Amino acid sequence: MAMARTVDKRRDDRVNVRLVTSHDRGDYPLTLLNLSNTGMLLNSPRKLRVGDMVLVDLPKIGATRAQIMWNDADEYGCQFVKQIPDSVVHAAEEVSRQNRIRPVPRRRAPVEPIVERDETCSLVLLMAFLAAVVAMVYAVQALTN
Repeated sequence: MAMARTVDKRRDDRVNVRLVTSHDRGDYPLTLLNLSNTGMLLNSPRKLRVGDMVLVDLPKIGATRAQIMWNDADEYGCQFVKQIPDSVVHAAEEVSRQNRIRPVPRRRAPVEPIVERDETCSLVLLMAFLAAVVAMVYAVQALTN
């Protein structure tokens, strides 16, 4: 039985760009890393959630709405609500080339090291406390008899 091959053409249509734009809330920048007619990859200094809508400013057409489909650390894959024309993708590529923005370093979420804690001190203090309690119980019993 022959296996059907699936091809992800999406990658072929992507154009690498480095465009700094703003979120629709306007209080922090977003950096577009790549762009196609149907979506984009962006970098955000603030956490966004899958399903959130973003409004970004693109060359030639301005405000364009997209939905966040996935994320990896501070990078977000977005799908445009309405497909954008090839001319916008090429204009973004040209603006990116003219701006020569340095590549955004790809950060990954830091992994906190597992620290083994020495519980010896806590156990010694607990044992001393319990010994003191037992001694007081015996002392109270001796006084009452």
